[in-house]
Amino acid sequence: MRTAHIADISSADPSGGGAEIMFDITQRAACQLGYSVAALTAEPRRNPLSYVYSLRNRRRAKRFLQETRPDVVHVQNYYHFHSPSILSAIRTYKRSHPEVRVVFTAHDYHLICPNSGFQHFTRTGAVHYDVDKPRIRLWHNFDARSRAYSLLKLLQHMVAYRLLKLQNVFDVIISPSELVARAFRAAGITADIKVIRNPVDVPGPSPVAGSGLVFLNRLKPEKGLIPFITALEKEHVECTIDVYGDGPEKDSLINLANSCTSVRVTVHGHIPHAEVPYALARHQALVYPSTWIENAPMAVIEAASLGLSLVVPHWGGVLEMAELAEYQHAFDPASSRSIAQSVAAALNDPHPNRLRDPRPFELQTYVNAIQRTYDPDARHSVPMTGAPGVDGSTAS
Repeated sequence: MRTAHIADISSADPSGGGAEIMFDITQRAACQLGYSVAALTAEPRRNPLSYVYSLRNRRRAKRFLQETRPDVVHVQNYYHFHSPSILSAIRTYKRSHPEVRVVFTAHDYHLICPNSGFQHFTRTGAVHYDVDKPRIRLWHNFDARSRAYSLLKLLQHMVAYRLLKLQNVFDVIISPSELVARAFRAAGITADIKVIRNPVDVPGPSPVAGSGLVFLNRLKPEKGLIPFITALEKEHVECTIDVYGDGPEKDSLINLANSCTSVRVTVHGHIPHAEVPYALARHQALVYPSTWIENAPMAVIEAASLGLSLVVPHWGGVLEMAELAEYQHAFDPASSRSIAQSVAAALNDPHPNRLRDPRPFELQTYVNAIQRTYDPDARHSVPMTGAPGVDGSTAS
């Protein structure tokens, strides 16, 4: 079987996160199954017009598909740089190859909302849409930066999914969480939706208990770290937080850290994914204070697998993931007292954390699920034989 994998960037890019890690893991899974693998990533450049619909990237994708002639096309994050125009190329290829199977992994809410975080912004801040009854209005502000950015997101969404109906190109949608699957169904997505958990590969709880808090994520406003630390400082919570990540809020975070008297913050910067288990294992609890209703953050499962307690907001996919572990402490982001109480409780958990059922997060489970998704007639799983590389061609 020939498989083609398309995403904006891979995990080698410093700005990559969990979605990009899954892009690479999926290619390795396809290799493990004996399938050929070809990958297409985007050049990280764009302008307002190409963001809405890139003719250049549509041509690149069309040429890529003609050269690789895949039986399965697996699309992951694509709307930042490729733009939804690549779905037009896939639709054209599918017309001449009706047997091709098109799979999409939904890492956020982009397919059903101009704002991928499934929220809009008012003068008082972000407002989440109702997952079960989404009421998205065209006049909403979909970007906190400005109305101009909001308009670009709206135009991209209207052209791709209201005018061209490009969402109909997908045969199967993989959702790592029940939450996003529910939202897609409520929004009227008719493709087959499968909940397949993102796999994690960690050695298990450390025999030596760690100490302090750890944050592992991009340093962006929607990740909520600065207001989280500000709340702890307001409540005079004595604690340490090691921060692993990079992003536009790094300088602001460093300035905040220098002004804190109770919370001791150390910013370490971005680390490769291979080093994540070792960084997490040195700590007692993970904090994941996102202000949007996340999908299925891998760091939460990785941390719980390593024995860390979890401090999370009381909403979204991050709470769904946290509740799959033995110890989680959910807080109200609007209450600094609630945040302080959750941190105190996490730092006083008497036993190492664990997943209630780790099997859905095992790599072999993911490989078997990918086999069934790509080839519904598959009857036998393929045993793991180590960590295969991606031995296909890669276009960038």
